[in-house]
Amino acid sequence: MHHQEFMYKLYHYSSYLNYIIWIFEVNALMLVLNTPLILAAIGFRLSVATLLLYVVCTLPAGPALYAGLSALAHADTNNGVVKSFFRALKEKGLTILKWSAIPVSVIWLMLFNLSVTGKIGSMELLWWLNVVLLAVAAAFTVNVVIVLVSWPLSVKDAAILTLKLSVVKSFRYYMNLIIIVGTFILLKLFPVYIVLFGPALALLLCKVNFQPVVDYVNNRPENK
Repeated sequence: MHHQEFMYKLYHYSSYLNYIIWIFEVNALMLVLNTPLILAAIGFRLSVATLLLYVVCTLPAGPALYAGLSALAHADTNNGVVKSFFRALKEKGLTILKWSAIPVSVIWLMLFNLSVTGKIGSMELLWWLNVVLLAVAAAFTVNVVIVLVSWPLSVKDAAILTLKLSVVKSFRYYMNLIIIVGTFILLKLFPVYIVLFGPALALLLCKVNFQPVVDYVNNRPENK
């Protein structure tokens, strides 16, 4: 009896090990997909001349976010994440790539504003405003991707639903903002974190946090 109980516990704890491996794999896949951005960051400083280059190189981040979230969300049912990642890319990668230009452009414009206002002491208030707007834009983008993973919607419909949920379920919605901000802080303090688990772990935490919102929508009478 004790042996059987021990085996059950061992199996239970091994599932956590699976998630560690899955997070590592998804993070690696996302980094590979974002190789253009990594190379751009290494080779060029952010400036007016290179802003468009950064925008173009960041476009794969949208499909990478979607594929990563989809893979993590269905890791249990698909017995792993690698096949799920590429399946998600095949299904919606191109569509999301087209729509990625909007949030990516907005985010890089804010980052450029941060780089400019950070050098001018009298614009500290504007700098902090950009930080807040950047965090909100990042959270909105991640939440849209979570909605896309959760339901078979178009990108436009997912964005509209995300806006509605930001009001109806604002606490859960903005908790993802806190997770994203915390991830940025960790990345700055521990750069190796990004190589191992960073973005993928943040996505998983955002998905887990957003799950009650998904359940709320699914349990509404009109959706049953």
